[in-house]
Amino acid sequence: MPISAALARKLTEIEPPLREAMFLLVEEIEKQREQMAQQVTKEEFRELQEAVRDLVRSTNRLAEAQARTEERLERVETAVAQLAEAQARTEERLNQLAEAQARTEERLERVEAAVAQLAEAQARTEERLNQLAEAQARTEERLNQLAEAQAHTEERLNQLAEAQARTEER
Repeated sequence: MPISAALARKLTEIEPPLREAMFLLVEEIEKQREQMAQQVTKEEFRELQEAVRDLVRSTNRLAEAQARTEERLERVETAVAQLAEAQARTEERLNQLAEAQARTEERLERVEAAVAQLAEAQARTEERLNQLAEAQARTEERLNQLAEAQAHTEERLNQLAEAQARTEER
């Protein structure tokens, strides 16, 4: 800090060794003032302490939040692992079902072939049955004809027997 003009005039009135000491004293006071200006006041220190406390509280809250986040992350990781296991089981089951479906399709193809063969055999059986039915109808017709012929024969035999009996009576 510069020395005022009044102080400089007064210092010129003092003996040189004392004046020199006074100038040194003023310089020292100026240095002390500059150092004090750079130092923290009690109020500034209290404000700094409060700011540090706020930072500590904030840091603690952040640490707690981080701990909760880590717990949640662990739960999420566990859930993801369980889902991955379930997905693997589902894929395995799906593969088993695909294999079973393939076997079922093979069996169905064999059944279809057997059904086709049975249908052909059934058609042949029906044809043969129709032939047998026709033969049966012809047989029944022939039996009816034989029965008629038998009836005629019996009638003729009866007539012959009557004629024989008339002949023997005479």
